[in-house]
Parts: sequence; C-alpha cells; structure tokens
Amino acid sequence: MISGALASLSAAGRGLGESLRAVSAPPPAYIHAARAVFAALLALWVAFQLELSTPYSAATTVLLVAHPVHGMVLSKSLYRLAGTVIGAVVAVALMGAFAQTPELFILGLSLWMGLCTATSTVLNNFRSYGAVLAGYTVVLICLPIVDTPQDIFNVAVNRVSVVTVGIVCSALVASLTTSRGALKTLETRLVVVLAALADYVRMALSSGDVLVMEKARRKLAGDIGALDSLIEYAVVEAPEIAGIGEGLRGAIMAMLGTMTIATSSHAALARIGAAARPQDLTDGILALIGRLADIVATKPEMAAVQSLKDDLAALGGRLEEALDARDRPSLAVLDRLGELLDEIGLCLSGLGVLLGQKPPADIVPVRLHAEWGWAAINGLRATITVWLAGVLWIATAWPGGATMVAMIIPNVGLLSLRSRPDVDSIDFIWGTLLATAAGLFCLVYVLPQISGFPLLALVLAPFLFEAVVATMTPGTVFIGVGFYVFFITLLAPSNPMTYDVETFLSNALATVAGAALTTVVYRLVLPVDRRRNVRALVRAIHADIERLTQQPEGIARAGWEARMHDRLTRLGSHMRAAGVAQDGLLRGGFAALRIGRELLRIRDLNLDPAGAALAGKALLALRRLGETPHLAVRTSDAVARDLLLLADGRPGQTALFRAAASFTEIAILLGRHRRFFQFSAKT
Repeated sequence: MISGALASLSAAGRGLGESLRAVSAPPPAYIHAARAVFAALLALWVAFQLELSTPYSAATTVLLVAHPVHGMVLSKSLYRLAGTVIGAVVAVALMGAFAQTPELFILGLSLWMGLCTATSTVLNNFRSYGAVLAGYTVVLICLPIVDTPQDIFNVAVNRVSVVTVGIVCSALVASLTTSRGALKTLETRLVVVLAALADYVRMALSSGDVLVMEKARRKLAGDIGALDSLIEYAVVEAPEIAGIGEGLRGAIMAMLGTMTIATSSHAALARIGAAARPQDLTDGILALIGRLADIVATKPEMAAVQSLKDDLAALGGRLEEALDARDRPSLAVLDRLGELLDEIGLCLSGLGVLLGQKPPADIVPVRLHAEWGWAAINGLRATITVWLAGVLWIATAWPGGATMVAMIIPNVGLLSLRSRPDVDSIDFIWGTLLATAAGLFCLVYVLPQISGFPLLALVLAPFLFEAVVATMTPGTVFIGVGFYVFFITLLAPSNPMTYDVETFLSNALATVAGAALTTVVYRLVLPVDRRRNVRALVRAIHADIERLTQQPEGIARAGWEARMHDRLTRLGSHMRAAGVAQDGLLRGGFAALRIGRELLRIRDLNLDPAGAALAGKALLALRRLGETPHLAVRTSDAVARDLLLLADGRPGQTALFRAAASFTEIAILLGRHRRFFQFSAKT
C-alpha cells in the first residue's frame, strides 16, 4: 500500500515536473529577460547619478523598447525618442496656453490624443508606436504638475532626459551583448522563404491538393509579409545597407506575385486534360525550381543565380514561341507559365541584391493598406475618453484623479491597435493588480531593510525578470507589461528613497481604477466592431477592383498586389477576432487579387483597335460586377471567345491570346466567387 502511494506520488511529481517544464520559457527568453533587466537597472543607476527627478522612467523605457533583435531595439528606441520629443513640445505649448483654463487644456489634450491615436492606426511597425507615444507623453508631463504649471519646461526636459538615458543604456547593452543580427536574420529568412516558395511552385505545377496548397499559401503570404519589417530593422541596424532596402522590397513583391501566378497556373493545369498539358515546359520549370531550391539551400553565389536567370530567360523564349501556336485549352496554361517565369526572375534579382548586385532602378515603393475608418473611430474614441476622464477628474476633485487620467490615456492609445482591446485590457488589470501586491510587499517589508543601489537592484531584478519572460508568451503579454511598468512606477525608486505607504496606496488605487476604466471604455465608448472592420476591408478590395476597370493608368502592379495581400492578412486577423468563418471570404479575397492582376495585365497589353474595343466591352460589364455578377461572367467569357476568333489565322497576335487568357480566368474566378463581390456590394 505504501509502495503504491509512493509510486503515485512519484508519478504525480513527474507529471508536475513535465508540466512546469512545458510552461517554462525557453532559454532564449531567459537570455533576453536577463539582458533587458540588466539594461533597465543600468538606466536606473545612471538616472540616479544624474539626479533626474523620475529616474524610474529610464528603467521603464528600457523595458518597453526591449527586444531580442538588436535592429528592432534601435528602431523602436528611435521612434520612442521622436515621440517623446514631439509630445514634450506639445505639452509645453498646451500648458503655456491653457494653464489657467483647465477645461480648455483638457479639450486641447483630448484633440491631440485623438489625432495621435488615429495617426498611429494608419502607420506601420514602430512608427505607429511613436505616434501614440507623442500623444500620451503630454499627459505624463502635464498632469503631475497641474498645480505648478510654471515647472512645465523643467518637467518636459526631465522627461526627455530620462527617456534618452533609457534608450542609450538599452542600445549600449544590446550592442555589447548581442551581435548585429537583423541583417543575418533577414538573409536567413529570405533564403527560407525562397525555399518555401520553390516548394509551393513545385506543388502547384505537380497537381498538388487544393486544400493543402491553400494552407501553405496563407502561411507563405504571412512569412513574405514579415520580411518587410525585417528589412526596416536591418537598415536601422546597419545604415550602410540602406541602398539595397528597396531592391529587397522589390523581391518581396515578386515573391507575392510568384505565389499568385503559381496558384493560377495550378488552376489552369487542372482545367485541361493530360493530352493538352505542355509537359515539356512544366518539366522545364520544375527543373529550374529544383535548381533554385538547391541554390538557396547552400550559400548562394552570384554565378549560380545569374546562370539560373539566363536559363529562365531561355525557357521564357520557348514559351513565347509556343503561345502563338496553341489551341485554347492550353492557352491559359502557357500564358500563366510565362508570367510565372517572369516573377521567378524578379525573385532572383532580389537574391542577387543580397549578393552585391545593383538593385533595379524601376522599383515602386510599397504602400500598405491604411484603415482610415478604423483610424477615425480610434481617434474619436481617444478624444471622447480623454475629455470624459478629464471632466470626471475636475468634477470630483479627486486627489488621485490626475494619476487615474494618466493611466487611462496611455492604455486607450496603446490598446487601440489590438483586435480585442476589451480582452487585452483585462490582462492589463491583472498585471496592475499583481504589480500593486508585489510593490506593496517590497515597500513595507523589503526596501526599508536594505540600503545602497546593489541591494535595490537585487530586490527589483527577480520581479522584472519574470515580467519580461511573461511578455515573451502571447497569452501573457499584457500581464507582463502591466506588471513591470506599474511595479516600477508605483514603487518609484528614488535617491533618497521614501517609504510612504499612504501615497503608494493612493496611487495604486488610481492606477487600478485607470486600468479598470480602460476596459469600460472599450465596452461602452465606440466599442470595437470587428465585423465592421471585416466589411470595410472587403469593400476596399472591391473598390480597388472597380478602380482597375475605370482608371488603371498609373497603378503599379507590384505595389497594388502587395497592398491587396496586406488587406488579406488584416482580413484574416479581423475575422479571427470576430469569430467569423474565414475560408469563404479569404478565398474570395484571393480571387479578387487574381482578377485585379489579370486586369492590370490587360491594361499593359498592346491591343489593336478591334481587340481594345472588345476588352472595353468586358471592362464596362465588370464595373458593376457587385450588382450584376452573372452579366460580368457571361460578358468576360464571350469577349475571351471573340478575342480568340479575332486572332485566328493571324500571325503575331500574342497580345490577343494573352487578353483572351486573362478574360477566361476572370470569368472562371467570378463564377466561383460571385458571392464575395455581392457581399461587398450589399455591405
């Protein structure tokens, strides 16, 4: 019996140990946390030595810009510094103008915060963070000195100083303890993504399973999109490579194009019989794709890349010769394969840029989708929230009201970009509550027993370490952020240290109240309508298709396609947050992307007057495809047949063949996904 109990206890212990190992952070998270905590404590010590009035803000700056990749630390630090400086200037201006009229001050603050929040919604990467920081920095500077407005300049200078100290310490520690890994990470990821793209093309040309391809395509699109941020961080980390940044972005757009055309090629091959399949040409492309995979699997060399590009060009010439002599069943296949070769060649140009080749001169800058409607709602919500919080503070005359307002405003701004801010704000409350409990324990029982900075650092380090580790897990990000920000802020370590429990509890109550009211704001003040965001994205996709049927001139194909892929990525994110079934809309969105690409190809064809007249007839029907999709399908298919009849028996009519292939593809895609366009038109 005893042995059985011991065996049970042993099994339970092993199970508990396995569970603890499963939830513990991997070693890289511990390394990152140790580096971040060391830099934060260094910043706190430097701020002490400089006798800055809020030295703990230097430590929180380090923790907020901390990141495992050196380039990301530098990029976020630069935008944090820029946002702080802008916010400090606006704080001085607002306090100077409305120091004696608090109502006007609150109004000006609310409008400024709304503008910054809206701006942050339409920006990308850490530019967005810098914009919202420019808004709430005004709050952090002004509200603590509402009773002594004459101190505004000194407080603004102090705020910029502590943030600068934090940024310098963070950059110093990152430089000394990490290699400049952004460029290396970019090179590694580019090779991995190119290999995955080669696998996808191979799958498309080898009659791969549609559902497997769809899953692979969505992952590949996300991986390709992530390369753009890596390029930015690599350029910040190593400015000497700034010249190749746009060349690499051109390669990213070509990767997206390759993925799209590979999908179209797969569909075209599936529609024809084995006898009509141009097996020699598809085998040639597969052989080249195999060579591409071999090149990226090893250290790429320029000679191998150039040789592959030459063979791609030669195979493209064979395709052009075959295009004029084929019948309709294989026409679309040949056209798709030719375009696929062109896009693969552009991908290789991007790989050549990394190897020292001069980037192409005609690369179009990428402009991603801007969600203006969501930005307007976020900005208006921030404006209303700041105004209501200010009115509540003035009306109640609560001594801790300034702290409460100073907590609500940054929370509302930072959470505005989240798909589920009402849920994330609850995690923030938990982090704040844990910070309050830990801070009170340290203030009452630990800090009075020690003296000197080394012991202070020894006390703070374990708490900050665990909080940073928590931020490395998606499910506990805001718990960790809420903890380390408010743990440091509530304790407010200073030199000399004060142990005022009453002030601590008052600030803690105001801080927790601010976090709780943030949740209330996101549930009552213009609550996030995730389905509205989905509808807005679908309407944007539809509007871009209609624009291509009306005024396509001046629209760069690669940039347009990159923006559409960005919309599809956002669409998937909003649909997951809204709990909406994704497959139908995402498939329809990808079909719209393919239709738009065909329209751009038709635009670039040099059609004769008769062919242009036929194409114009189809484009006219496509302008109302949301209202009359059946007519658009019938017209596109009829025009494709008429274009083939027009080209019949006439040599050198490649443009007519290509236009016919494009309208055939449009008719098929519209027929399969007409509900997507009807959904767009009705909503």
